[in-house]
Amino acid sequence: MSPRNTVAHVLERLVLVLSVIILLMSVMSVVSMITVQREARQTTRTISPLNEQSGQMRITIANAQGSLRAYLLTGEESFRRAYVASRSQFDTGEDVLLTRAADAGMDERAVDEFIDASQEWFRLADAEMASSEDATLGLTGPAFREVEREHGELTAEIADVRQEWRDRYNLYMNGAIALMGVATLIAIFVTFSQARRALDRLARPLQALHRVVSRHEPGTTPVRADVHDGADEVIALADAFKALAESNASMQRDRERRLGLHRLTGSVPSMLTARDGGWDRACEVVGQGLQADATSVYRLAGEESVALMGSWHSSGADFPALLQDVTIPGVAQMLVDTPNLRASSAADIDATFPEALARVAEEQSLQGWALHPLCFGDEAVGVLSVATLQPHQWDEGELQAMERVAEYAAHTLVEHRYVTSLEDLDRQKSDFTATTSHELRTPLTSIAGYLELLTDGDFGDLEPAQTRALDVVARNVDRLRSLIDDLLLLNRLDSGQADTARTRHDVRSGPVRVVEQLTPIAGSAQVQLELEQDDQPIHVWGDAQQIERAVGNLASNAVKFTPAGGSVRLTTTRVGDEVRITCTDTGMGIPAQDRERLFTRFFRASNAQAEHVPGTGLGLVIVLTIAEAHGGHVELESAEGEGTTVTLTLPACD
Repeated sequence: MSPRNTVAHVLERLVLVLSVIILLMSVMSVVSMITVQREARQTTRTISPLNEQSGQMRITIANAQGSLRAYLLTGEESFRRAYVASRSQFDTGEDVLLTRAADAGMDERAVDEFIDASQEWFRLADAEMASSEDATLGLTGPAFREVEREHGELTAEIADVRQEWRDRYNLYMNGAIALMGVATLIAIFVTFSQARRALDRLARPLQALHRVVSRHEPGTTPVRADVHDGADEVIALADAFKALAESNASMQRDRERRLGLHRLTGSVPSMLTARDGGWDRACEVVGQGLQADATSVYRLAGEESVALMGSWHSSGADFPALLQDVTIPGVAQMLVDTPNLRASSAADIDATFPEALARVAEEQSLQGWALHPLCFGDEAVGVLSVATLQPHQWDEGELQAMERVAEYAAHTLVEHRYVTSLEDLDRQKSDFTATTSHELRTPLTSIAGYLELLTDGDFGDLEPAQTRALDVVARNVDRLRSLIDDLLLLNRLDSGQADTARTRHDVRSGPVRVVEQLTPIAGSAQVQLELEQDDQPIHVWGDAQQIERAVGNLASNAVKFTPAGGSVRLTTTRVGDEVRITCTDTGMGIPAQDRERLFTRFFRASNAQAEHVPGTGLGLVIVLTIAEAHGGHVELESAEGEGTTVTLTLPACD
């Protein structure tokens, strides 16, 4: 690197010459600015105060006119004092206005004429003030218009003076600019030779580099700047920029690629859960995003085989399921032990993949292949296959995308397996409940029939002890029949097979029938049963029998759990678009720790079990199921030892 061809040498000479010129121009600039500043300060200190004082006096005489008119109209003393104050203020401002006009070098005739006109108006105003009873403003009106005219001429005169000062200020400015222009021309002439050298060695090469940088877009391949005639540092800078631009372009492409893959894989979960062709669509999206030729997802069908879930091929034709008919001993364990089995060429496939898979790759002419296990925890549930017909180097972004897709697919497979298992269990439970309930009803019917025959004495007279024993049997038969009926109803409601006859009906009829049925039971238990309902019809859309069954469950529970001397109140009201059927009792209440589980099948509160109150734990479950089937809900409030309130809410029907 030649010392005379360096940036430092070129700039040293240029800086030296420019420093001298800048110093001279700075001195000239300071002198010009001081002169201009002095003129501007003089304008600010004279013209602006003069204009302000003129306006203030115009406001003062206007205020005096307003006070005069108000006084003449009302006769109030306060307006007279305001007028006197305004006149005093105007008299004081006359001297100030004259002084400021003199400071501004202004012709004082306009000021004197304005003051004379104002004084004339004040004289006439004083006369009208003195004869306020006969005053009509006829004298002061023309005089005030004369004041306004004179003030307008005064304002115009001030504007002319301001313009004169402004013209003089512009003259100084133009002179300063002209002086600076001359100095600039001299500076250009003096520095021309040094500037030309700097231009040849620095500016032009840097401009060439700047044009290249300006045209450069992130992520594109940079163009090399032709700066071979520039300073050594400029040439080195151009080379460094090209290297940096190439690196940034590579990083930008990589970021965009990863972001695109991340967005692409983010749409996969919704596709996997679609019912028709979702897995094939997901394979297509993943294959196109990874620029692959074939993509497939398999689930494990045993220890040595897999089953196809979905596939895609770039040609659009059916692509053979690579692993469908291949027996791979220990494939499940292999997938767990091998985080990612991949190869970038046919030779890599032969060296990396098991022999059975290598044969498949050779048959299908695969050049690149990646197998990613679908793992849920420590369990392998399937495998993702991505293959190419050309050698392909799998980058980090593609591997991460495959990992995300594999995770989504694994969760979907496990979820599908769990859902299928739960559906099978639910179906088996429903079948078992229905079969068992029907099978139990036959012997119960027979038992009930024979109980009735025994009780009626068809088999002979009974002893009192025998009668009591048969009563116990009859009660337990009723409990079993009630349990079976509840189970069958829940089973039909859950499966959607319950007979429904939804109509628009007055919901008040249900609570009436429930109260009629429970009144004897409540009376024998010494519990007061009350019914409160609106006088007007309350209509709902639903199955009247099911709603009555729900209300009956609430009321019978309340009577059952209320001790002798207590009360149960059943109310039906409409609130806005809702119908609320509320059952309130003064019974034993429900412990706080049991309330969250009250709507769980077969669950019974701990205090009910301790008191040996009979029940199945299905009553509230049936109420909730019927309410939700009708678009409603159930709310429960309870305090142990005080009572319980349950509200069944249903949509109203107009």
